[in-house]
Amino acid sequence: MSHKNLEIERLRAVAVLLTIIVHAPFKQLFSPYLYSPFTGVDLFFVISGFVVSRSFLATLPDTLGASPVERLEHSKQPIIAFYLRRVFRIAPSAFFYIFLYWIVAVVMKATGSIAIFARPADIFREGIAFAGGIYNYAMVYAGIPTNMSHYYSLSIEEHFYLLAPLLLVLCGRTSYRLAALAIGVCLVLFVARPMTAVSIADLSHTRFDELLYGVIVALLVDKYRHLPLWQFQTIANANADHPSTLIDMLRNPRVRAVLKTLLGLAFCALLALLPGVLNTDILGGSPSQFFFSSAAFCGYALVSVALVILASLERGWILNIPGLTGVLEYIGARSYSIYLGHVLLILVYNDLYFRYYERIPDFLKLTRTGYALQFVLFLAIAFALAETTYRLVEKPCIGVGKRVIGSFMETRA
Repeated sequence: MSHKNLEIERLRAVAVLLTIIVHAPFKQLFSPYLYSPFTGVDLFFVISGFVVSRSFLATLPDTLGASPVERLEHSKQPIIAFYLRRVFRIAPSAFFYIFLYWIVAVVMKATGSIAIFARPADIFREGIAFAGGIYNYAMVYAGIPTNMSHYYSLSIEEHFYLLAPLLLVLCGRTSYRLAALAIGVCLVLFVARPMTAVSIADLSHTRFDELLYGVIVALLVDKYRHLPLWQFQTIANANADHPSTLIDMLRNPRVRAVLKTLLGLAFCALLALLPGVLNTDILGGSPSQFFFSSAAFCGYALVSVALVILASLERGWILNIPGLTGVLEYIGARSYSIYLGHVLLILVYNDLYFRYYERIPDFLKLTRTGYALQFVLFLAIAFALAETTYRLVEKPCIGVGKRVIGSFMETRA
């Protein structure tokens, strides 16, 4: 992509904030409907499929070749550059936080903590599993502890992007690519998920569909972005012979902007509320796991796709609210570092809070005011840690990756 889509950045902020809410121990501040908004990861997957595949497609030569072998030969450099870009984008921060987890585990163990995560050997095992590309499967099948369970999503993306560029190159034409992606979605929904006996939430072959949806949006965006459908004048002209109060109201750009923002906000709220309203355990109903079912995940994906489509238009549909857009874009740019680090802070918080509970002032204990103050402090520390990682690890390593890739492309030219 030639420029940064700021509406996508805002969606990244929404996704990481939903993820923080589902993990943070401050749920008493929110409605029970917001106790489990894990759909932030669903949104992350669709965003990732859209952004990463669109970026990759822009690097491919105009003419790929008639046969699969020719396509691979002509696309060899873009494919290698893609893999290098992914390594420099994902690996440095991921392994930095694994090392940080290990350091914290050593310190917590030395200070007498009996918390599950205060076991450096377990963190080491999880790090090795992630490095070996099997973290999510080892986690689901109880081969490793789950102190860094949120790394499952990184493993899913790792597996997907090993295959996606090859698929896009081998298919060649857009129509063939769309057909292959549709087959992939069907395989996930109607083969992989029904045949999986364990939870489908954390396994690659049962969650590829949302990444595939993102790729589909990337392939179609240039075709639907400029359709007259999205232009107000099209609606106005269609109703020229039938005066309407609504159309007259929509002639005001401010009214249109407010309505677009409200629609985007409604989709964000829907994505946040869906898991909670389906979680009957939290709401006091009969036990049910429907909110983790294939049908539920299809619903989460549908809303996520709608949000990414609106963001891809870059017409102000996504939270275009003065004073808030800058904050969301800042959070979105650092969402990867926030995602990696927030669970570590939660583990440390839980351990210290209950170890030193008697020393904590009463106004901070089990009260809404106390939880609110703790949540604000938690967010401040999480953002500060993310900012540090973003500036000292993430951005410099991306810069190194660009230089390495540039050098590689020059030597191959």
